[in-house]
Amino acid sequence: MKRKVWGACGFALLCAVAHRPVAAAALSVTSDNARRSTLDLAVDDAAADFFRNTCHVGLSLAVVTREGHFYYDYGSTERGATRLPDKRSIYEIASVTKTFTGALAADAIVDDRMALDSDFRAYLPESYSNLTWSGKPITLRTLVTHRSGMPRDIPDTDAIYAKKDFDTLPRELLALQEGFDRDKLLSALHTVSLRSQPGDKEAYSNTGFLVLALGLEKMYGQSFEALMHQKILQPLGMASTDFVVHQADQSRLVRGYDRKGRLMPYHLRNSGAAWGLYSTAEDMAKYLRWQLDARDPVIRIQHHPLVGNAQEGVAMAWNLATDGHQPTLFHGGGSFGMSSAALLYPERQEGFAMLANDACEGTESALKAIAVSIHNHAHQDGAAP
Repeated sequence: MKRKVWGACGFALLCAVAHRPVAAAALSVTSDNARRSTLDLAVDDAAADFFRNTCHVGLSLAVVTREGHFYYDYGSTERGATRLPDKRSIYEIASVTKTFTGALAADAIVDDRMALDSDFRAYLPESYSNLTWSGKPITLRTLVTHRSGMPRDIPDTDAIYAKKDFDTLPRELLALQEGFDRDKLLSALHTVSLRSQPGDKEAYSNTGFLVLALGLEKMYGQSFEALMHQKILQPLGMASTDFVVHQADQSRLVRGYDRKGRLMPYHLRNSGAAWGLYSTAEDMAKYLRWQLDARDPVIRIQHHPLVGNAQEGVAMAWNLATDGHQPTLFHGGGSFGMSSAALLYPERQEGFAMLANDACEGTESALKAIAVSIHNHAHQDGAAP
């Protein structure tokens, strides 16, 4: 087998400069990629594949390695315009938010505020005798792995999703959720009937993460948003990540589009712990760096398999799998007009965040494919650094 020479570069793509035609340039996609290092060119190849689908609009990437943080941007912040995003452009990260919520839950375990398999109803601000099935209650483990039996959303969105009408879906979802605040959530939870015994079946649930947030609020005596800032965003210096885009930052907020290229509205504030965060490639690199720190007890707990194993399982909001022989952690997200993905290779100390301002069919998978492609270019012969 050919032996790769790593030298001082643990990440092989940083070590060489290649000279060959640039695929993304051939597609006439505007980019700030310098196209000099092998890493640059590997990113460019992956971006070229992504932009062969003309439904895509813009793309911002953060690549985290042992050597540092690297940023790449393509396309436009707005369809029909030439406004290149940058590492400080603000996107909806949608359900990647759940990994942040999972980190707060892991921190609560470290703080001895919560336990994985205790009756989670004890952490809620009101009594919910209905959140049990044959005497088996919801738990932190079942909530954070989508196995609590809770409905996808409250108010119930099943009928809207069942129509599979992407023309009307955003408008109907927004109308249903408008004005649905914390007090209404607490009240509506009394009417919920679990759809399966906790722990038995996997069924994607935004509600489960909103309930998790309610428990965190009670145990810490603070709002969920305040906890997020205090325990994650402020310590990591993620100044551009929040549940709302403030007026001073509005110019950095990209516009999102659906699969037909139509401008889409942003999510509502009450998306919260399930899919409510906005962020940037620059901030996501800081988050990924923390997520790669196995010395942190919060990260060790969050990455531990709760269902299955490290080869095929679920941790605290992260999906566990392997790429070749390398363990990976992944989560994707999608809003009405944006898509996101985060992929970690802990043993290689590599992390990838991909942010796009479209909700085209298959975008989340395409974003993950970008990261996998870059990683495989780095380690194509299987050599260890």
